[in-house]
Amino acid sequence: MDRKSILGFVVLLDKGAISWGSKKQTSMSLSTIEAEFIATLTAVKEILWHQSLFSSLDMILTSPTSLLINNQGALDLIKSGQINDCTKHIDIKFRYVCDQEDQGMILSQHVAMQEQIADIMTKPLGTEKFSYFREIIGVHV
Repeated sequence: MDRKSILGFVVLLDKGAISWGSKKQTSMSLSTIEAEFIATLTAVKEILWHQSLFSSLDMILTSPTSLLINNQGALDLIKSGQINDCTKHIDIKFRYVCDQEDQGMILSQHVAMQEQIADIMTKPLGTEKFSYFREIIGVHV
């Protein structure tokens, strides 16, 4: 076992998944907050790409894109914008995410661990939870 975290994201538009992804992180994280930041950065880059696409199609976004994060420590760091000794090594990723929040491109919000739909991309789930998340992202069988 290499101890590298699996990151996942789902981008929703009008209650339907328009983009999703899952991959093993390329480096080992030193904390769950760091692992969440790496996943958050990946999701933010995906969100910004879609925002740019919508803009090029003259689709006006009237509010920031919600970014649902189930790690309260990572969310607190984004909201406070304060780097500390424990997060210095992820400073560039941290600053990028905080800048997008400050510019109103994203709105980071807490989501309960039981409601984190990105888990469908990163974890083995029971049938009931898998079916529930699959329904939320608009995948019907």
